[in-house]
Amino acid sequence: MTLRLRETVVRRGAFRLAADLEVAASGVTVVFGPSGSGKSSLLATIAGLHRLETGNVMLNERVLEDARSRKRLPVHARGVGLVFQDARLFPHLTVKGNLQYAERRRPAARNAPIVIEIARRLEIEDLLDRPIRNLSGGERSRVALARALVSAPELLLLDEPFAALDGRRRRDFLRLLRDLSREQSLPLLVVTHQIDDAAEMANEIVAMRDGRVIAHGAASHVMAQAEFASLLDRRDLGARVPASRVAGAAAEGVWVRADSVLLASEQPRGISARHVWQGTVAKIMRENERDIVVSLASEAGYILSRITPEALADLQLREGAPAWAVVKAHAL
Repeated sequence: MTLRLRETVVRRGAFRLAADLEVAASGVTVVFGPSGSGKSSLLATIAGLHRLETGNVMLNERVLEDARSRKRLPVHARGVGLVFQDARLFPHLTVKGNLQYAERRRPAARNAPIVIEIARRLEIEDLLDRPIRNLSGGERSRVALARALVSAPELLLLDEPFAALDGRRRRDFLRLLRDLSREQSLPLLVVTHQIDDAAEMANEIVAMRDGRVIAHGAASHVMAQAEFASLLDRRDLGARVPASRVAGAAAEGVWVRADSVLLASEQPRGISARHVWQGTVAKIMRENERDIVVSLASEAGYILSRITPEALADLQLREGAPAWAVVKAHAL
């Protein structure tokens, strides 16, 4: 099962989206990039909300749109669900009414989750009779996701679905999306500009800048590339560590920021930090006059640490030398 965009170009006013990519239509693919990079436009193009100027879009060998032949499936016939950041629920209906609308419109041949089971999983059972206007932002997000799931799409697109959530609700929602994708064999394409969300969810990554896809593929590979690092704010510079290397992590990976990593030139002993990874200094890079970034090839993968020139001299670090990365649990 594969989603393919070939030489796809879409114009919206002065903005131009150009995409040529292929991603596995399984698991969770995160579309990552700064604001204005074209992430939402990419989802809208796949869903059929934007018309192609050139190229084509295919899902599982089925042509959704082809500019040359002018074949274009309407939105409702694509088998693609789309959840917007602002939910876009029907305000004149109750929560149950919104779900029943999706239930009535789904193709009869498509297996679909039971409405009450979806309501239970998304913790909206007590909201079913409530008007949409009386819902909080987080509740609207969950109802919008429930409505999309009830429609039984082949592919589900989510545009910044965590914007109205924070803290425990946000992490619970991330975990729920991963579980639903796996349990229902439902591929997800999720837009975010939050690096922690991307590292935690993604099996694959599509990285975007200025309307172009600059990298795509397995998250472990793409998030280690220089092209991906160029999308990050300075404070977010870091590396993705597999969840298996982080105590208590229930995700695909964890983003470890360079500013959270201490380096030691000798094996640390008698310390409270829960994560100590041994490795070899792979590269030493001067970021500016005040900061040095050290790349450590460790047992947890490549780790970045930002230190001062004075610390580099005191530790006598050099490329090829042994070193230990130390990270406190609260920094993860």
